[in-house]
Amino acid sequence: MKGFYVRVLELPGGVMTSIVDEEVLGVRVYDRDRGVVIDVSREFYGGALVGEEDVLRYFEDSDVLILVGSRVVGMAVERGLVNPDAVLRVGSVEYVQVVKVLY
Repeated sequence: MKGFYVRVLELPGGVMTSIVDEEVLGVRVYDRDRGVVIDVSREFYGGALVGEEDVLRYFEDSDVLILVGSRVVGMAVERGLVNPDAVLRVGSVEYVQVVKVLY
């Protein structure tokens, strides 16, 4: 089974984690009609290759999530972290950002 690439950035306001389906790392898709580009560059998204259990831990421990790929986005939707209507789809690539808000 394919894994996920994870990159964690410690920011002054918390932890930002990008998680990408292994198979979409390095992909660039463009929707000319909407003027939207998703560039899943190795420089930004490349990081440690992990399994599904690790991804679930990152969901809990991160203040901001950037999720790219149908598998990881689907995991977030299944767990109620993401409204499926909020997912950006460009070609076959799904993308969403999640911000944890405490009040």
